Amino acid sequence: MKKRNIQIYVAMKHAGNVTKRVKEYPFMLGKTPRTLRELIEASVNSCIDVYKARAISAKSPVPITDEQYECMREIGKFAFGVHYNENVIDENEAIKTAIDAVADGLVRVFKGNVEITDLDAEIDISEDDVFTFVRLTMLSGRMW
Repeated sequence: MKKRNIQIYVAMKHAGNVTKRVKEYPFMLGKTPRTLRELIEASVNSCIDVYKARAISAKSPVPITDEQYECMREIGKFAFGVHYNENVIDENEAIKTAIDAVADGLVRVFKGNVEITDLDAEIDISEDDVFTFVRLTMLSGRMW
């Protein structure tokens, strides 16, 4: 079977973003996943590929464009392509961590407005579907 790239959208709100908006960002996957587990694996692999490309391009930085400036202003964080982390990524460990986070309930996944909970159940993923990954944060404090 031929490997085919598929573009989905991931709804994100950056924690440091002053605005309360959630935006949809295009997200390219290496193949069409059939299950939530495969979606997580493909998403992690895609993020690692982007991370590695950013690390390589940081070795020869270029001036930012007006469009990049506006995007950085919108999210409230300015970065100029400097890549300080020289650590090598263990892809298998990253995938395991992401799957464990979903299995443990620390991350919730939605397709549109419908939550996907079963890691191995078949899901229908089409081009331009919108997914939302919600990372839950535990709060702690005193009652007195």
